[in-house]
Amino acid sequence: MLVSFGVYKMEVEFKSDWLATQIELLKALHGYAKDRIDEKVGSVDYVASGDIHGKKLLRVIITKKSDVSRAFTDTIRATIKFLKDEEYDEGVILAEEFTQGATNLLRNESHLDFISMREEHKYSISELLEAIQKYSVELCILRCGKVPESENDCQGYRDREYSCSIRRISDDADFHAERGWLQLLINDFSRLIKLRREMSK
Repeated sequence: MLVSFGVYKMEVEFKSDWLATQIELLKALHGYAKDRIDEKVGSVDYVASGDIHGKKLLRVIITKKSDVSRAFTDTIRATIKFLKDEEYDEGVILAEEFTQGATNLLRNESHLDFISMREEHKYSISELLEAIQKYSVELCILRCGKVPESENDCQGYRDREYSCSIRRISDDADFHAERGWLQLLINDFSRLIKLRREMSK
């Protein structure tokens, strides 16, 4: 379902694969859950709380057609005010790109981070593996009804042949992590997102 501004508590199907991957990575790592759609700002807001960093906001700047959008100075000012009024401890803004004025404002806000297609967040190998493992577990339960207790318990790999895409991606991720190939790990995670989308149809 595509986003309709002004409607709350609904699923959002993002058109940008890059945006979907970034959101799902941050959700897997920090426990963000969708809270609302802000029609005035043009964003989908996610909230995480309960860890040592306190209450956190993930604000995704999008168009009315669910595509990634630019962030302007007004967007940043509105977000800074929102964080203060709603007593958030930290915030992250995801956007296609940030204008120079918006970037200048953000650099003065130590509690507000930003990620764009040009200035991507630098995930560590351990973070990417953690996200991949969480997604793999979810997909195993969705497909097989349980998580294998051991490697031999998984029916997705037998006689050196893969019959399960989840197992294949998981093994690929281990290989890529051993070699420190960050971009390929991000690609592995993106493959899991697409697989879950297909399995949910």
